[in-house]
Amino acid sequence: MQIIKNSLKKVSSIEFMPLVIGYLILIIFFAIKSDHFFTVNNFLNIALYAANVGILSCTMTLIIVAGHIDLSIGSVIALGGVVLGTLLNKGLPIGAAILGAIAACALTGLYNGILITRIKINAFITTLAGMEIFRGMSYLVTNGKAITLSNNVIKAIGRGYTLGIPNAVLIMLAVIVIFTLVSKYTVFGRRIFVIGGSSQVAYLSGINVEANLMLLFVLNGVMCGLASIIYCSQLGSAMPSNANGMEFDVISAVILGGASLSGGKGSIVGALFGALLLGTLSNGMVMLNIHTYWQQVISGVVLVLAVVLDVIKNRSAQRSLAA
Repeated sequence: MQIIKNSLKKVSSIEFMPLVIGYLILIIFFAIKSDHFFTVNNFLNIALYAANVGILSCTMTLIIVAGHIDLSIGSVIALGGVVLGTLLNKGLPIGAAILGAIAACALTGLYNGILITRIKINAFITTLAGMEIFRGMSYLVTNGKAITLSNNVIKAIGRGYTLGIPNAVLIMLAVIVIFTLVSKYTVFGRRIFVIGGSSQVAYLSGINVEANLMLLFVLNGVMCGLASIIYCSQLGSAMPSNANGMEFDVISAVILGGASLSGGKGSIVGALFGALLLGTLSNGMVMLNIHTYWQQVISGVVLVLAVVLDVIKNRSAQRSLAA
């Protein structure tokens, strides 16, 4: 409980005040504009939207803190779902199918990690190529067709409730607590922040930069595997087009949550607030019947504003150090 309280205190600090204030303004605006917005069911819908984004933002935050990025996560989710559906159709037990899907996604993380750390290919290029490769593999395996998932366990993961709370939301909260602990109270978490501050300093300090980054990308793959199961459960099927554009939502949430694209700074709890803000924005625009095209424009503008604020903060910090 003390860890959660400390994290919430950090979110309420001056650094996160613009995010919190912006979120409250958004809630008030949509509550005034729509009578159906301020209801328990609607807030549960927002939480469900934020579940996958929140899960993926945990490892994405650490990747951005380390000074890298992963654009392939949407395609990896699609591939994980396809593997899950294929294994279930071949008669494998549900546990084996779930482990197989997560393992397949972990291998994509290992692939990205090897290219980035060993072959020294830029993370942007590596994961951009991975986005196409993994999406293409999903289409090849399914021949472009959907795989229906009727397993009751799969249904319960993404569509079930425990004590009135969606299971997907409970899973997200558990993942966020775990990665908050990892980032703040483990050697691995502290090393990621050091690497993000300066990989050269990290190397000279005796940190195995390559091994830590490799592990981080594998963990990111594991989280994609978990998200793929929830995503397929919510849709009731595994499709090669699943999670198209998911990387945009996740990266937006992480940046809105205070992570710096230059590395060395980021907060998992802040990323959760970013995910909730995006979920609230999307939900409110749907309720106001704003056209899908305009929703995309507005979401893009929000990301640009978040990046601009990050650039301004970095320049202010540099000027303060120079003074």
